[in-house]
Amino acid sequence: MTEYELNNQVADTICRTFAWNGTAFKQGELVALLDGQIVAVRKTPDEAIKALRALDADPTRGMVIIVTPPVVELIR
Repeated sequence: MTEYELNNQVADTICRTFAWNGTAFKQGELVALLDGQIVAVRKTPDEAIKALRALDADPTRGMVIIVTPPVVELIR
């Protein structure tokens, strides 16, 4: 599984359940993920990106998500 797939799997679970491995999240928090692990939870995008880049400066690695319920797209 690629790093992107790992991060995406964690992100999907967090947004569906507002939790991951016993940690609860509030709507609107920003979660930084790296290698399928939560590396930071912050209140602003800048803070989350800064925390992620402090651990890995490579802009192609990691992801920052906003904790929100998934959006259901309906096409009729």
